[in-house]
Order: sequence, then structure tokens, then C-alpha cells
Amino acid sequence: MHRESAMSGQEGITPRQRLTVAQKLDHLLNLHAKPGNDDKPSYKTMAAEIAAQSGETFSAAYLWQLHRGERTNPTLRHLSALAAYFGVPVSYFTDDDVARSVIDEEDLARRELDRSMAEAGVSAVYLRGDLTALSPEGKRMAADMIRQIRALEQGTKKPPSPPRA
Repeated sequence: MHRESAMSGQEGITPRQRLTVAQKLDHLLNLHAKPGNDDKPSYKTMAAEIAAQSGETFSAAYLWQLHRGERTNPTLRHLSALAAYFGVPVSYFTDDDVARSVIDEEDLARRELDRSMAEAGVSAVYLRGDLTALSPEGKRMAADMIRQIRALEQGTKKPPSPPRA
């Protein structure tokens, strides 16, 4: 049975609905919002960073059109450059099951990190902001480190294992 995707919480998206490039790009932009103020990177900044990273050129207007759904058929070169920029497989943009898997993995890692931080009494918003920029694996590592530090400070020999879905 398919688990409900984290994206299904967004207005108008159901778990098995076909996802658009605009919806997938919006999710990635929300994940990469600057810590503390939830600002997404500007299209101009993204275009410059993508060009520097991959050599693929985008105009800020083209990125805006992709994000708003006004352009719906980007080239594979553009999708590959976007995927590399956001650290996801190119199939994130071409296969809805892969997109949902990436989204669900990110959601699970975020919830695990939030739970570990709450258990450790970490409530500093700036710390949460810095940690949200981590990959799912980075979030899991941070959650594990928090659990280990808490266990050491409490004098237990073995840190508690995190619940895994």
C-alpha cells in the first residue's frame, strides 16, 4: 500500500496525482529556503549558480516560467542541471514515483531530526534553520549525534535507537 506523500499536504495534490515539473521544482525551492526567513533563492541567483556548477545556462525568466508552470517541457539538459543543483536524481523530474520517494525520504528525515531535537530540548530556531539545509542523510546523522550526546550526558552506555519507518 502506498504511503501518502508529503506533497499531498499541499493544496490540491493527491497521493497518486501526476506531479508537474512546477510542483516538483516548488518542493525543491521550499527545501532550499534560506534558514531563518524562509526566502527561496532568487531565480537570478539560481541561474548563476546552476551555470557555475554545470555550465548549463538558464535565464531567470525561464526558471520563473518553469516554477510557475508556464513552461512545461524543459529539455533533458535543463532537467539534468536542475537535478544536479538540488542534489536529486534527474529521474525526480521524469518519474513521479521517484519524486514521491525523494519527498517522502526528506519528510521522514526532517521528522526524525525534529523529534531528536525536541527530545534533547533543542529549541533554537537558528539551529533548526541551519539543519534544514542538510540532505536527508545529513539530517539522520545530526539526529544520531544528538541522541548520542544526550545518552552520554545522561550516563547511559548505549544511545537509544531511533524509530525507523
